[in-house]
Amino acid sequence: MTPRAVLSAVLGSVLVLLIAACAPAERTGRAEPAPSRSQTTVSVQGSQVMVNGTPSTLFGFRVASAAMRDDWTDELVSQLDTWHDHGVNSFILWLQGSSGGYAHVFTRDGTAVDGNASEVTSIVGFDDDADHSANGSTTGTEVIERTRRIIEAADARGMVVIVGLFYRSAVEDDTPETLTAAARSAATALRDYSNVIFNVFNEPDDLNSTESEDSLEEYLRAVKEAAPGRLVGTGTVETDESADIADLDDVDVVMHDAGATGDEAIDAFETLKDHTSKPIINVESFGGSGQGFVDDETRSVQAPPGYYVDFPEWRRVFGAWREEDYRSASGGASAGKDSYRRLIDYVGQDPGRQVHLMVHAAGWFQGASRVGTPDHLGEPGTADEWNNDFETGPGAADGTPENPGIGWILERIEANAR
Repeated sequence: MTPRAVLSAVLGSVLVLLIAACAPAERTGRAEPAPSRSQTTVSVQGSQVMVNGTPSTLFGFRVASAAMRDDWTDELVSQLDTWHDHGVNSFILWLQGSSGGYAHVFTRDGTAVDGNASEVTSIVGFDDDADHSANGSTTGTEVIERTRRIIEAADARGMVVIVGLFYRSAVEDDTPETLTAAARSAATALRDYSNVIFNVFNEPDDLNSTESEDSLEEYLRAVKEAAPGRLVGTGTVETDESADIADLDDVDVVMHDAGATGDEAIDAFETLKDHTSKPIINVESFGGSGQGFVDDETRSVQAPPGYYVDFPEWRRVFGAWREEDYRSASGGASAGKDSYRRLIDYVGQDPGRQVHLMVHAAGWFQGASRVGTPDHLGEPGTADEWNNDFETGPGAADGTPENPGIGWILERIEANAR
């Protein structure tokens, strides 16, 4: 090769390198996932949820207030082996709790988890006479510590935890800006866990500025920025509103709770499946309409001591369901055992594995909100007192007044787990 040819070749190579250096970097569209301390992973592929890389149907429970108190956390963790043995591979809790017990958790500006103690408040009472009553106390730091303990216990069993962030009663004084900061604080605190899905708001209502689609987008984006690679989503009680939420770019998983009965919940699933290819989770089957208690005006049922409360005109037995759907005293539909069974079967038999279910048992896991009057708040198993309960229940736990509990739900999940 002549000197002129050598020089030309060298200059050509340099030019190629310069062009490459000046070219824009390839956009992947997704940040690198945060490092994980979990063995279990959850991801999305098309319309399916993948657990450890395998298409999976998520079955579990709503245990919204479990991280509010040490005893509730202890009891939940003690049940995970039993749940896992029956095919439960997931559950949902809320950092700010639920009607069974809620707390503020974050500093007023949302930029940190609050280290100061605040009241755990349960919404106790009937309809317009509901009373926000003290049911313990906690710091936000303790809530995060309990949540980590729960997540790690789930991870050891190959289970997924849906971590909800905001509960309306706990954010009444907040703004979209403070909640965006709080979403970032929460995701930062839990970013190391690859078995977590984040849900940014419980039953958002677009009429409220803190719950509008614009605000939800900010919370979703804040979680993704603070916890890259983690799944996030939300949804609400109205199917059409959940469909709109499903269209948000940062929603990985649609998480709704539409339908007061089995048929309504199945119809909601079908409508959402027609609308979106994203995975769909009912995170609170039948909302508060599952109830999970039986009111006996005759006081004739033979319920075990410590599982009922006597009121002046009736006896309320907790962890008991009627077979059929019925109209509650407030006029709303309440789902009976048949609706639970039908919905569990529908989810378990979905051929595309697009739908998933967190069973809600209001009179059990959120039992504090069903005692009627604050003076009956106490330890489950104590005469004339009740609270949140996370155990399976006494005896057969078949959901009858004689054997209250959730054993029958576990058995139905086990029959459909795959």
